[in-house]
Amino acid sequence: MGRLPCTSERSGEMSLHSIYRDVTKEVNLVDQFLMSHIASDDPTIDAAGQQLLQAGGKRIRPAFVLLASKFGHADRDELVRVAASLELVHMASLVHDDVIDDAELRRGKPTVMQHFDEEVALYSGNFLFGEAVKLIGEVGKPELVQVMVHAMREICEGEIEQIYDQYDWEQSIKRYIKRIERKTAILIEASCHLGAIVANCSPEDTKALRQFGRDIGLAFQIADDLLDFTAKRMELGKPVAEDLRHGHKTLPVFYASEDPVFFHELQQIRSMPSHEEVAPLLERLQQSGALDRTQQTVDLYIRRAIRRLEHLPKSSAKRSLEEVARYVGKRKG
Repeated sequence: MGRLPCTSERSGEMSLHSIYRDVTKEVNLVDQFLMSHIASDDPTIDAAGQQLLQAGGKRIRPAFVLLASKFGHADRDELVRVAASLELVHMASLVHDDVIDDAELRRGKPTVMQHFDEEVALYSGNFLFGEAVKLIGEVGKPELVQVMVHAMREICEGEIEQIYDQYDWEQSIKRYIKRIERKTAILIEASCHLGAIVANCSPEDTKALRQFGRDIGLAFQIADDLLDFTAKRMELGKPVAEDLRHGHKTLPVFYASEDPVFFHELQQIRSMPSHEEVAPLLERLQQSGALDRTQQTVDLYIRRAIRRLEHLPKSSAKRSLEEVARYVGKRKG
């Protein structure tokens, strides 16, 4: 079997090797495709793109495209092109995220913005968005482009909502869920949807795979929000508690805010406090039971996602989807 495009040797990520067993060759083809199509005649954009690839990644979204396609019949070249285009959109969104958050690290390595500058990062992200649309358009199926463009619009709207919601500690959980649907869940939902379209899956199977992707996407983001408080810096590849310091109210903070004392202290947080300033708040949050409740919510979405697959025929691909779902719920970084 070929090498998976995961640079980390952590045990959690190594488990993806077995999870991807049905699509190992295709995942490697996606990685090779990205290497050849991320290139630009502009040396700066080319260097920025290569840095993103060298930072690694689990390729979870391409894997969802590939696994969803197993419930129909797809042309491998089309499938690899679609999966790669999804990963380009994901990479572009990460570049823009890092600019918004003024992030120095991504997966433990300097961000494009840190390595170059803000302007280069923004235009590199835009280049990747454009390349993604170009690639998926070349498949010749308008429905694929519609799904992709819808996902890109949702991501942008979710990012704008997050900017306006910064340090708004009185926002509702409903608004939070809607925001993470747009920022994260939509792309994993689109991964499953696109795989089903390329493979000409039945409408019933396509709907089930879309709903599975949406639930996994929500679980993925909530698990990420949990990791912001529980992971060590080396595991996360970036500083911990950054969401709170940037004024992003995530699910652990919503749960902890049910304590009036915590909520009163939270309302004093404004304009990028230091780690020392938020330390007492973090200690109170960790003692509140909010982290356990957040993990229970992740588990709830994972179970619901797996139930979405019940009517699909038993197969190795179905087992792999279920395993990816469980991995998402228990990942450590």
